Amino acid sequence: MPSPIAHSVSGYVLAKFLPQEKLKYYPSRWWSWEIFYPVFVAIFADFDFLPQLITGERFHRGITHTFVFAIAFSLIVSWLISYCRKSCFKQLFFLTLVIYSSHLVLDFFTATSGSGLQLFWPFTDTYLKSAIPFFPSVHHSRGLFDPSHLIFIIWESCYSILVLSVLWFWKNYSSRKLSE
Repeated sequence: MPSPIAHSVSGYVLAKFLPQEKLKYYPSRWWSWEIFYPVFVAIFADFDFLPQLITGERFHRGITHTFVFAIAFSLIVSWLISYCRKSCFKQLFFLTLVIYSSHLVLDFFTATSGSGLQLFWPFTDTYLKSAIPFFPSVHHSRGLFDPSHLIFIIWESCYSILVLSVLWFWKNYSSRKLSE
């Protein structure tokens, strides 16, 4: 499965490519709303490890990895933020849904020995996974410093550099085109 790094980079880049109203944020803080929000939304599905730590029950890749949850999460978060910050609900909902769904898409394209994701739960219990994986699998049971993780780290680093490079070139090309 992609790490929080790949999910974060993907969410951040998607937010930069998607049209959006400038959301009001607090510029005096050490973090920027424009960075924090897409990164938080992109990795939120993996916060399902918290109940697993408390109860010992397996929650990862459960309900938080479904499109129904993505829609519900996007509705609730967008409504709360648009109410508190007087932002455009529809635009924020679309942004949130696309970024959250990017997490599901990346997990779908991961080489996994497991059963995959129940993307369309509760409508069907069918597990789905890509026949052509894009991300290598990680074997958590081997420990944190297993040499096999080096392939995963190199792959994710290359992916992140590539995606951020595309954003950089696009921004530079767009700004050059506007100045002409």
